[in-house]
Amino acid sequence: MKKVVALLLSAVMAIGMMAGCGEKAPAVDSSVAVESSAASVAESSEAQEAEMKIAVILPGSITDESWNHTAYVGLQAIEAMGNYETAYTENITADQAEEYFRNYCESGFDFVLGHGAQYGDACCVVAEEYPDVNFFITGNAPADIPEEELPTNIMFSDYRECEGAYVCGVVAALMTESGKVGYVGGGNNTTQQSDKNAFIEGVASIDPAIEVKTVITGTFDDTALGKETAIAMIEEGVDVILQTCDHTGLGVLEACNEKDVFCFGYTTDQSALIEKPELVLTSMLIDIPFMISSQIDLIKAGNYGGVTFPGLHDGVVSMAPFSANVPAEVAEQVTAIVDQIKSGEIVITPNYSEN
Repeated sequence: MKKVVALLLSAVMAIGMMAGCGEKAPAVDSSVAVESSAASVAESSEAQEAEMKIAVILPGSITDESWNHTAYVGLQAIEAMGNYETAYTENITADQAEEYFRNYCESGFDFVLGHGAQYGDACCVVAEEYPDVNFFITGNAPADIPEEELPTNIMFSDYRECEGAYVCGVVAALMTESGKVGYVGGGNNTTQQSDKNAFIEGVASIDPAIEVKTVITGTFDDTALGKETAIAMIEEGVDVILQTCDHTGLGVLEACNEKDVFCFGYTTDQSALIEKPELVLTSMLIDIPFMISSQIDLIKAGNYGGVTFPGLHDGVVSMAPFSANVPAEVAEQVTAIVDQIKSGEIVITPNYSEN
């Protein structure tokens, strides 16, 4: 299969806030038919028919100010681009995904997105059944399926979030005073494991003697657990924490705010979410709205499907401005490392190991 190596669309258009559909897509009832004897009504209905019906399946809530919220923003960007009908479903686990993919296909949706690598296996099953529907997975393809055997109607965006996690590890190593830093992840999927391992690698690149405590909580939607996990780390001497776990991560930020501990934002610049924004050293930014909305032009261009590898080099992954707490010499050193990753001088390879 031909690899797609770069996203093709320009920056996301201005977004109008419009409400999405938070309900499960209804199954098609073929026993119900609606007819009209008025030609004018039929012509009006045809004129208003959406050019494309697009749905997103989400692992969490769009109120998380992170991973799921930015996917919703991407969906709204699509609405602003033309005559598109959109829908979304929140809080879908990997074992529920196949059902929801299929429901949307049966309901006439043309393009269905699974927002997370954990949906890849289910998507591959359903995509084979619906060859005329296009699918998108925000994450890597299943490791046990050779690339040439992937369904040709799925696009996988194997974005290098781990590059941002590595950079956070570098910052954490340069900023810790206790010699102990921490990582808190959400669901146990490949992206979270690669973030954890890249963070550890970034820390070790500065000082292998620094202790890195890691916890994969198993959930993206438990603020209380995130706070509890962070406090436990802080009580063990951790003084810098990276979180990549959406609502669970908001609890981590809350704990760091209360305990005056340095932390990192995830997906968006989350410094404004706490009372002491200067504690957020930087945020690992993921341009999810662009990744999602850019798929429309790729579909229209034809031959949709394959694997893309966006990251720091093309701006899909980036770092937010540094906090005033980050000394100029640290910011300069980290910026140089970011540039080396962009140029390929430093290569961060995703490591999905749970160890």
